[in-house]
Amino acid sequence: MSWESSQQTDFGLEFGLFDNRISGEIAYYNKDTDGLLFASPLPGSSGAVSINRNIGRLRSKGLEFSIQTKNIETDNLSWTTNFNIGQNDNEVISLPDGNDVITGRNILREGEVSNAFYLIEYAGVDPANGDALYNLNDGSGGTTNDPNAAQRIVVGNPFPEWIGGLTNTVTYKNFDFSFTLQGEFGVSIYNGGGRFQSANADFFDNQSVDQLRRWQNPGDITDVPEARLFGGNGTAHSTRYLQDGDFIRLRNITLGYTLPRSVLRKNGMDNVRIYLSGFNLLTITDFNGYDPESRSDAGGIGQVFYSAPAAKTVSLGLNVTF
Repeated sequence: MSWESSQQTDFGLEFGLFDNRISGEIAYYNKDTDGLLFASPLPGSSGAVSINRNIGRLRSKGLEFSIQTKNIETDNLSWTTNFNIGQNDNEVISLPDGNDVITGRNILREGEVSNAFYLIEYAGVDPANGDALYNLNDGSGGTTNDPNAAQRIVVGNPFPEWIGGLTNTVTYKNFDFSFTLQGEFGVSIYNGGGRFQSANADFFDNQSVDQLRRWQNPGDITDVPEARLFGGNGTAHSTRYLQDGDFIRLRNITLGYTLPRSVLRKNGMDNVRIYLSGFNLLTITDFNGYDPESRSDAGGIGQVFYSAPAAKTVSLGLNVTF
């Protein structure tokens, strides 16, 4: 095993307009990494699950853009905005002899993103009998109720293609107000806990609300199979539990008030600011797990398993400077 080696090309352009009331930066990078360290699986007889080896070449490239604007600047009122967005692509360029490296539900394959999801494809429910169905993906276009008969395919990216943020700050006389939004887009998450929470009573975990629309009678059209205790109906690792992980989150919001200097001087203080802040108060997402930001805690890249959500907190503070 040796060190990884990388070659990287970067281009950047900074700009300022209208006496820097609008300023920003555009940057592009292209990075090739050779001898990349990946966890290579080992046979069970070895007594270990995997070993790190220099087995791959990876290319990452992306574009980043940021802009800052001074929207209003007066004696009593100011408003500034900061916006940034970054786009990233990565691709496995080469592997030893071109062979796939499969680890659980992730795969390294030439021409695909690093650690792409590799799963059998869920095809819904047979309306005649409530069986979970899977696409065979053998070229026939058929389906099967036997997950072992279905072939796995590359189906999702565990890394966001776009990451962005927006911050606005407003001050009016002695008041200040700011908020920050952050978001990720183009990412998939494998909800490992879904196999137990949306599992037709196969396990004894609390069940998710989708069980209310499970198949119950011949002719029912639904995407949730019939509940069969210990029947394994639809609980195989599959795209049934692969979900869109896009989100926009209100990272923080703050309202503050700074006491007038005329009051402070009488009490020998330089600055007193009272503020109320909230963190992670709102998240907009279609992901039905606990938190679209929690990943890599379930033994695989981009996978979650009963992951605790980010704490929502509200704090009241006081800053005093003498």
